Amino acid sequence: MATPQQLQELVAAVQNLNLEVQALKTANTALQQRVTAREQQATDLPPLPLVSGKFDGSEKRVKEFLEACNIHFAFRQNAFSTDHAKVGFMITQMTGNALAWATPLVSQSDPVLQNFVAFKDLLKQTFLRTESAHLASEDLLDVRQGSSDLLSYISSFKRLAAETGGVCVKS
Repeated sequence: MATPQQLQELVAAVQNLNLEVQALKTANTALQQRVTAREQQATDLPPLPLVSGKFDGSEKRVKEFLEACNIHFAFRQNAFSTDHAKVGFMITQMTGNALAWATPLVSQSDPVLQNFVAFKDLLKQTFLRTESAHLASEDLLDVRQGSSDLLSYISSFKRLAAETGGVCVKS
């Protein structure tokens, strides 16, 4: 059995431990508040414009635009923690044909706006032509009736137009 002196010493030790725990809780709360404030500051920073400039839908700039966005997101992870934030930023970096393409997606609240990977895939599908489509596009520009009959000319034109998705760009 403990003596009254030992019991008093134990009570004092427990009280000191309680005081230390309270002090640690207070310090922890203060640190959590500082971390939250720093995270909020990082999120509140406006996105930086891309070094490469706005994307106009040019096939030549698709890969460059996507790479620049990925680098931007890697260095601003707090600001772009959701797919929606990434897609929204990408749209703000568009102009011309690219912006005209994205505007209906926004106005219709298309679900692709919530999925970064799906949005990138759709952008690539829209603005990056395949090699066969590129070759067909060149052929389409060179289609002439020549000595063939009108039906053959129309058939050639329709076949080449289908291969390019109706996009024809003169290089």
